[in-house]
Amino acid sequence: MVEYKPITLKEEYWLFQIGMPSPVQSTVDGYEAGAGRKCIFSNGYVFDEKMIVYKPNEELTFDIISQPHDPEIMGHIDIVRGQFLLKDNGDGTTTVIGNSWYKLYVFPGWYFNLWSESITRNVHLRVMEHIKILSESHV
Repeated sequence: MVEYKPITLKEEYWLFQIGMPSPVQSTVDGYEAGAGRKCIFSNGYVFDEKMIVYKPNEELTFDIISQPHDPEIMGHIDIVRGQFLLKDNGDGTTTVIGNSWYKLYVFPGWYFNLWSESITRNVHLRVMEHIKILSESHV
């Protein structure tokens, strides 16, 4: 799903539970490469995105056009690109793969990359779990 209604799932990731912003909704201007997309977080943060690849039921890749610069969270990282790949498993199920590209501006990079990977992974997992629930409710 390129856009989705607000996520109402309970926060599972411990950093989201203690107040780190989590994804709650996505909106789009159109269903084609080049269309605008917004990813909205729990504290009102909005990431403006541009879909660069849109292949229904296969791939959504988007570049981050602008993002909030909260010094506590976002001042040390630039999210550059996001991606969801769908793979038909041939048995009525689908594997969804989420990827993120980002640049870190902290030292030591190896240490903060561990945190960045965990956070971006859990952003994707929260969205994927929501989409799984929405998809299975339409079966």
